Amino acid sequence: MVDVDPTTSVVAASAIVALTTILLLVQRRYHRGASFFSTMMGRIRVVIRSRAENRELRRLIAVLDEGGGEEGGDDASSSGRTSVSSSRRRRRRPVVSGIFIHPVKSMRPVSLAETKFDVHGLLHDRRLMIVRPIPRRTIGEYDDGNDHDDDAPTHRFVTQRQCPRLATIEVTMPIEIMTDGIRDDATGWKRMGRRSGGMGRTSKVLIRLSSSSTGSASSSSSSSSSIALADNDARIYVDVSPSTLIASPLRYRAGLWGDVVDVVDVGDEAASFVSNIVRLDDPAYGDVRVVSILPRNLTTRHVNETYCPHATRVGYLSTLPQGGLTDGFPILIATQASLDELNSRLAKKGKERLPMSRFRPNIVIDNTSRPFDEDEWKAIRIGTGKDAAILHIVKGCPRCKQSCTDQITGERGNEPLETLSDFRSLGKGGADVYFATNAILNGDCYESTIRVGDPVTILTRGDPVWDADTAQPE
Repeated sequence: MVDVDPTTSVVAASAIVALTTILLLVQRRYHRGASFFSTMMGRIRVVIRSRAENRELRRLIAVLDEGGGEEGGDDASSSGRTSVSSSRRRRRRPVVSGIFIHPVKSMRPVSLAETKFDVHGLLHDRRLMIVRPIPRRTIGEYDDGNDHDDDAPTHRFVTQRQCPRLATIEVTMPIEIMTDGIRDDATGWKRMGRRSGGMGRTSKVLIRLSSSSTGSASSSSSSSSSIALADNDARIYVDVSPSTLIASPLRYRAGLWGDVVDVVDVGDEAASFVSNIVRLDDPAYGDVRVVSILPRNLTTRHVNETYCPHATRVGYLSTLPQGGLTDGFPILIATQASLDELNSRLAKKGKERLPMSRFRPNIVIDNTSRPFDEDEWKAIRIGTGKDAAILHIVKGCPRCKQSCTDQITGERGNEPLETLSDFRSLGKGGADVYFATNAILNGDCYESTIRVGDPVTILTRGDPVWDADTAQPE
């Protein structure tokens, strides 16, 4: 967590008071600009509350560290959101047991030993996704004028919900190479001239897509931003270099649940490769495209303010955090104890145990005190010292049929939704079943690093939060 100079805090507070005074004088003198004044006052209130919540968290952590309360326990709070527990239960301490990112939404995860964050969440997580064009109205159909809205989406996102075979596509982390070429062999792929500093030479950032669901990758024109291999193996390399993405003219407005985000097409080769696979689920999906968020923060997608604690707001103006191409929030946390409880119930029914990959979390935490203890978490700290990360648990995650998809074969069954409905039907009307929790990084923790094995401290607790409305199937 970033240390804040007390002098800086005093100066910032004085500036806010001065600005408020000026705005009051302006309103009294001119008796107008009420809307502007109300907007500015609202923004100032948000900034003040954000700073106050961060100060309270820092105070709690200081008390915890000074008292050595972390040793042997997992809780820094009891029934209240910020009160320090007077007694420490002696048990194994919660730790991070897994970190996963999904470079392409709905494709296979990549397991990491450690990772950092950026404005969209975990670095490289869900930066690409699959979309389909939204059909345009034809002559003779009723046109209410909405098709001419510049903000209307041109495409709609596609996931395992519609095409479960996306689970068979393996994705690598982005890697920077020189453009000499790529060689692949039975043991994996080799980088040629990685980060070479030769004069006049350029580099590319590539990810590899591979799958056993299709026999070959189709060729494409030279304008494609994907690099094809010389053989007919079912794998391709996709160019996701910032310069390539910025230069591409193929940009769309993609509908992602209730949001519309600016994305860029990564080329015909990638589209053809994915199309060959998803058409095995539904021949109508032959028109899919692979898209990426734009680099340099040109793609903006803020999280739902309803569930956003003030301490998660970012920067001097306390703007809402972003979520990239995730379903709604940048980070998903699951606990091993909750999966063990689910598998225990499955075993009693004579059914097979399920792996954590069914729920596609970013962070897995082990050694928690009980199953689904995470329902009551409000803020947690991962790691120790200045680079520790503070995460705010904002609400539970409703599960859909994607969790019933085998993440190796793409085959779909009835579990875990059938068994979860026995004891995890929560929220409005009990229509949704919940497993794992959505989280947002604290606003001053974007320089943090998390690692497998890091200790986890539950800083604050509170009542569970579920969706205000029933989750809609896609």
